[in-house]
Amino acid sequence: MKRLLIAVGLLALISSCGGNKAGEGVDKDTLDSVVDTIVAVPADKEDSLIAETKVPKAADGVFYDFMSSFCQNSKYQKSRIKFPLPCLAEGRRRMVTAKEWHFSKLHYNSDIYTVFFPNAKSISLETDERVKKVSVLWYNTVANVVSKYKFEKLDDQWMLTLIEEETIDGDAENGFVGFYSKFASDESFRKEHLAETILYDGIDPDEEEEFDAVMVRNKKIHSSEWNDILIPELSGEQFSNIDFGQDLSGPERMVSVESPSSGFSSRLHFHKEADKWRLYKIENI
Repeated sequence: MKRLLIAVGLLALISSCGGNKAGEGVDKDTLDSVVDTIVAVPADKEDSLIAETKVPKAADGVFYDFMSSFCQNSKYQKSRIKFPLPCLAEGRRRMVTAKEWHFSKLHYNSDIYTVFFPNAKSISLETDERVKKVSVLWYNTVANVVSKYKFEKLDDQWMLTLIEEETIDGDAENGFVGFYSKFASDESFRKEHLAETILYDGIDPDEEEEFDAVMVRNKKIHSSEWNDILIPELSGEQFSNIDFGQDLSGPERMVSVESPSSGFSSRLHFHKEADKWRLYKIENI
C-alpha cells in the first residue's frame, strides 16, 4: 500500500492583522503584525462558487457550518468580525479596522488540520449547538508561539472577537502539545512512543495490490512491525487545534486529522502512563 500523503502547506495566519501598515485606532506601541515569524503563503483566493452562494441562517447553528462560509467568502467573513478587532502579543495591543483586514482562509489554507480531543465521545462537541465560544489555535513550534483566533456567539451569530499570540506552554494539555510536535516530526521518537500492540482500522497494510485492498477493523499490529504507511504525513512544526471547550487535562488523547479538500480523516489515539504518551489505536476513515 502506498503511503498516505497529505502535504501540509505553509499557514497564512497573521497577514490578516494588517501587515506592516499602521492605521486608525493603532496605539503608539503598535505591532507591525501579531507575529512576523510565520511565513505567509500567496494572497488568499476565495472560492468563487461559495462567494456567490447565499449563506443560510442555519450556518450559525453549528460552528463548523459557520466556518465553512467564513473561510471561503470574503464578504461574509468581514461581516462576522467585531471591528475594531484586538490583536494581542507580548502584552501589546493593536486594534485592526475593517479597512485593514485581509481575507484569510485560516485552516482551509492547509491540506490538513488537526483537532485534539480527550476521547472519541467528545468529538460530538463539533456539532453541539450549545457551544458558544470556540478558539482556532495555530502552533508554530519553531517560533515557539501559538496564535489563537477567538470566536463567540453574539446575538445568535458567530463573530471573531480577538486574535491573541502567546508563547507555547510546555506543560499545556498535560504536555501533549510538545509530545505531538516530536511524534509528528521525529521517526525515532515516534517508534519509541508506540504501545506494544496497536489496534488499526483502515485499508489492510498487508495487502500488496492497491486495487485489491480491503478494510480491516481492530487489526493487531505489534510495535516491532510498525510502518509509517499506517498514519498520514504529519507536521510537527506547524499544526492546529480547535478548542470547543474539551477537557485536555487527562491521560487520554485523540487527534483528529482532517482534510477539507479530500474528505479524508484519521484518528490517532494516545494514552499517557508513567509520564509517557504512547499511540495505541489508529482509525483511517
